[in-house]
Amino acid sequence: MTRLDFDKKIKTLGLSRKSFAKIAGVSYTGISTNWKENKNLPPWVEPFLHYYEKSKALDDLLVIMHKHKMLEEQ
Repeated sequence: MTRLDFDKKIKTLGLSRKSFAKIAGVSYTGISTNWKENKNLPPWVEPFLHYYEKSKALDDLLVIMHKHKMLEEQ
C-alpha cells in the first residue's frame, strides 16, 4: 500500500491522518514525513485498516440491531 492508497482508504473510512495516528498509536509527524507517496507503507498498515473497517461495520450493525430491538419492545 502506498501513501496515496492509504490516503484514499482513510478518507473512505472517515479518518484523517491525525485521527489514524491517534488510533494506531503512531506519530502523526512520522506519517506525514516518513511515509512517502511512492514508497510502500509499513506492512502492518493495510491489515490494520482492514480490521478497522470490519470493526466499524460491526459497530454500525450493532447500533441498527439495538434500535430495532428498542422498536420491538415498544
